[in-house]
This record gives sequence, structure tokens and C-alpha cells, in this order.
Amino acid sequence: MSKTNEDANADDQIHYTDHFTAGLELGFGEGFLSPGGQEEVAKIVKGIDFVGMEVLDIGVGLAQPACLLVEEHGAARVTGIDVETPVLKKAAETVKAHGLEDRVPLRLVEPGPLPFADESFDFVFSKDAIIHIPDTEALFNEIHRVLRPGGWVAVGDWYCSNEPFTKEMSAWVELLGLDFAMKPIEISKDQLGAVGFVDVESLDRNAWYTEVCRDLVGQQLRNHVLFF
Repeated sequence: MSKTNEDANADDQIHYTDHFTAGLELGFGEGFLSPGGQEEVAKIVKGIDFVGMEVLDIGVGLAQPACLLVEEHGAARVTGIDVETPVLKKAAETVKAHGLEDRVPLRLVEPGPLPFADESFDFVFSKDAIIHIPDTEALFNEIHRVLRPGGWVAVGDWYCSNEPFTKEMSAWVELLGLDFAMKPIEISKDQLGAVGFVDVESLDRNAWYTEVCRDLVGQQLRNHVLFF
């Protein structure tokens, strides 16, 4: 059966295909689309008491981090949102495997304003997803809006230096059809302060990620695979 133009356009908009996500899981661990696993989730939320919290996970991916926030950190409920149906289908499998369907609801959303009322959440979490959002200032405004007074936001993500991508990095992003919107971390800090967040802190993880990349390259060479 041939595809309609509408179907073809929908396929063009899918970045995280089943094939791509399977490759990422091979490198980063089951249920993860980015590095660090359980330890990195713990690093992002270190020092925060989640007991009884209502959490929003922006860019829930395959939902393993969301499940960890419930199982390991005591969150009452984690609402996971994403913009791609194939990703959410696999996320639902993860949530079901953990038996957390009632505590980790998943929702398909459109890019743009968050579809939640003001002051809906105690905490907003995101792991390596905001890199895909060009207008981070608008997103931070939305995060501030849906947080209750005194709420927290914790984000782990990729940022760039003040230099443009190297030729090799640009070619890799183009090859994968990704839509990275990296910015220097100082821009995000300024934007967070401008929309009303206080006590904004950042942690440079470059040294750690350098080692992660070396390990991944070694893994690929040993197994003669290229999972990207």
C-alpha cells in the first residue's frame, strides 16, 4: 500500500524512530535515550525531596527516568510528555513493565504552550530533551507558569560553547535528521532568571561526558557496530 502525502510528511517529522531508539538504548541502557542512566538521574535531582511531589517530565523519552523518580526518589506522580507517538508507545511499555501506569501517565503534546493549568506541579524535570526546543525562553515561561509557588525545576541537557559546531558535528546532526538547538548555558541561566526563577545554579559535566564518549566509541569498535 502506498503512503499518502500526509503519511509521508508525518514520517519526516519523526526523529526518534524505533531503529534509532534501539541504537540509543544499546549505548545508554534499556529505557534511556541519553547517557548516564540511573546515576545521572540521581545527579540531576540530588538534594531534592520528592516525597509526595507532582512532577512534570518534559521530553519523557522511553520513561525510564520518570519511573526512577517514582521508584527511587519517592515522587507521588510523574506526568510524562513528548511530541512523538512512537516514543510514547515505547514509553508506555516501560511504564507497564514497572507496573506504574497509575503513577506515570503519558501524554502526547504539540510543540508550544504546555497543556496544563497554572500551578499544576511541584517539580519540573527534563533529561536531555530541551536541546530540541529552539525557543527556550518561551518554554521557561511555561515551566514557571505550571509550577506551584516554591516549586523546583531541574534539567540535564547538552549545551554548547560560544563557538559554532565543528564541521564533523554539523554533518552528524544532519545525517541523523535531528533538530538540535544548542545554546551556551549562560543564555539559559539568564532566561531562567528573567522569567522569575531564583537560586539558579549550573554544573559543568563536560569532563564526565568526555569519558562517556570515549567508552561509547570503544564499545562500538569492539563490537563492530555503529548504533547512531
